[in-house]
Amino acid sequence: MASLGCAVYISPVGTSLLANFWRDRGGEFVSRYRDLSEWSRLSPNDARNAYPDGSVCRALEDGDLIYALVDYGSRFRERSCAEVNGVLGIQKIFGHSPGDTLLYLLYTKTCNTSIAAHALMKVFSLLGFSRVSPIELKGIASVDEFDRGLIEVLDRVSSIIGSHRGRCRIYVNATPGFKAETSFVALVSLLLGVDGVVYIHESFDQPVLLPYIPLSIDVNELKQLLDVFGGEDRVHINAFISAVDYGRYLDYRERGLIMVEHEYVRLRPWIKTLISIATKRM
Repeated sequence: MASLGCAVYISPVGTSLLANFWRDRGGEFVSRYRDLSEWSRLSPNDARNAYPDGSVCRALEDGDLIYALVDYGSRFRERSCAEVNGVLGIQKIFGHSPGDTLLYLLYTKTCNTSIAAHALMKVFSLLGFSRVSPIELKGIASVDEFDRGLIEVLDRVSSIIGSHRGRCRIYVNATPGFKAETSFVALVSLLLGVDGVVYIHESFDQPVLLPYIPLSIDVNELKQLLDVFGGEDRVHINAFISAVDYGRYLDYRERGLIMVEHEYVRLRPWIKTLISIATKRM
């Protein structure tokens, strides 16, 4: 039985702090950073956003800017960004004490989200969260890296949940972050049995506790799919269809479990990780 006095929050980190800061106070730094208005919208593969050498990363050493971001976040609280809005929303619903809450901030290894995460650690500390743990993710810089990024999300989130499940209540802030990653964090968390997923849009007055629908996967089906590949990275499409039949081949493809490249079928790389995680929970 989980202790009601122990809570764990998992929150992805996005760039809304930078966007809102620019809107309200960015003029103070425009002479120093002429492209500050663009920072919140920079793609992961923008050269300016490449950690650690991208031009935006120099702001990590700018104490004045970091202080201004922290001041903005702690002063305007829910209005400042999706991370604070969502985390305080969870607190509002369940009444947890910040001092008894362990907060994990998942951020990608890009300049803009690193700046946001660095500032948010200090913001949450000022808001009473004395135990804030930043978790760095390599992130998804391109379509080619998408599957690798999902594997990393699976590994990190399952590790966090596994460390605290049964001892603490675990909640996910599904408000901020890169939508593909945040959606995956929410789905994986529900699969692993977290206590709740909370979402709050900037136009909402109250947070929304998403309906808890117990999720499960057919591990045996995934293992059978894995067996078709026999340890190989790919199999010829004719051999694959012969092994599973055409209808199931179409089903696997439409569900995103396999990729078809010319005449070959590949298993999505994160399937093995998902099987491992699901098997441990059974």
